[in-house]
Amino acid sequence: MEMKGKFVKVRFKKYFPEQRLWVLLGKVLEMTEQWVTIEGKGIISHRGQTEVDKEPRVMLVPRDNIAHIRVLPDTFDLAKIKIIIRAGRDFVKVENGPDTSIGEEI
Repeated sequence: MEMKGKFVKVRFKKYFPEQRLWVLLGKVLEMTEQWVTIEGKGIISHRGQTEVDKEPRVMLVPRDNIAHIRVLPDTFDLAKIKIIIRAGRDFVKVENGPDTSIGEEI
């Protein structure tokens, strides 16, 4: 699937239990077999505390560090990220699609 120009949620791998969850929401600028370049906002979640970047940034992400990628609707708006809590987990509200999880159950 061609992802260039698509909005995505990238969940990064956790390498140890104490590590905070890190998610990147943004638009794919470029994608190769080894790297993904995304312009977006990072979200860190840990034990019910969630922090969202104030401004978007461009990140070059090694594909080996990615746990999974979810394609979001083309109408996704980075300026209007809304965090909701459902069943003890943090989610990003996604208009025109299912909400996407960003946190673990606390």
